[in-house]
Amino acid sequence: MLKYQIFFGTIVLLIILKKFFAFKRKEIKGSKFFLFLIFWLSVFLAIIFPEETNKIARFFNITRGADFFIYISIMVIFYLLFKIYQRLENIEGNITKIVREIALLKKEEDK
Repeated sequence: MLKYQIFFGTIVLLIILKKFFAFKRKEIKGSKFFLFLIFWLSVFLAIIFPEETNKIARFFNITRGADFFIYISIMVIFYLLFKIYQRLENIEGNITKIVREIALLKKEEDK
């Protein structure tokens, strides 16, 4: 086992443990923890068995497994950014509605 595999594998296991204890304290839902666990276990397996990532990449006609996962990561990041942007827009809309309602209530109180 190479040094980077030990180092990054340990980091991934610590991340999983941290979220596991958060799940036990009921800070995150079971479905989110399950998705989180699948993702980080996949990362762990890719760290421990890097040759296997090359096989997956070759299936998609990509030469290296690392390149394949970089492409996937970029797509996931853009998707998450879009979701965050949508959520932010919804929050701003809700704040606008609340502020309007408060302003109307204050106006009625002043009469």
